Amino acid sequence: MNHDTAGFRARYRNGIRRWYSPWLHGGFVLGFGLVALAVLVTRIDAPPTWQWLAVPLGLIVFNWGEYTVHRRYGHHKHRLGALFYKRHTGDHHSFFVEAQMPYEQARDWRVIFFPAWLIVLFCTALVPAYGLIARLDRNVAALFCATLLAGYLSYEVFHACEHLPARHALARLPWLRQMRRLHQLHHRRDIMQTRNFNLVFPLMDWLHGTLHWEPEDPRLP
Repeated sequence: MNHDTAGFRARYRNGIRRWYSPWLHGGFVLGFGLVALAVLVTRIDAPPTWQWLAVPLGLIVFNWGEYTVHRRYGHHKHRLGALFYKRHTGDHHSFFVEAQMPYEQARDWRVIFFPAWLIVLFCTALVPAYGLIARLDRNVAALFCATLLAGYLSYEVFHACEHLPARHALARLPWLRQMRRLHQLHHRRDIMQTRNFNLVFPLMDWLHGTLHWEPEDPRLP
């Protein structure tokens, strides 16, 4: 059965409240996240070399978390993640399909970015994590939590870039271009539940055997 993407986009846009500001949405997420990141960075005090291992550890943990949440709750119905499933599979994957990936207006950012309150919730969840790790070492706690937060922000930025027009200067950067193609394939409706769940770096997709690549069709514009 063919999916009426244009019809869904029209209905979704009509449902966006008039007071919604895409610039305020994106600006708040980025601004709040950067302020929280700066607070964590100020707590780092001349860490020895071994403490910097908290950064790659944080990257792996975030990559695993991104993959697991996306695959388990974004594409399969669970009571715990019902809201995320509706927003992701129900809205995002209906708004964007493989042949229609770019957004067309700034108000379309509402279906790309996470809700603005989620960055606040994410940072709030980092507080007990920081406190627990800081009992052992404050530098390690700050480095680890800062890496997780940087991962969240990079997810938002990469995801937005992956829905830019193909000719946009950012979309043509080598790594973004590759991840944009992987994400485009993920939006193919027959494989969206099984392939390409990482958006920034496909480590877990590679480890779990869910990485799927196909070259772009040269006949397409």
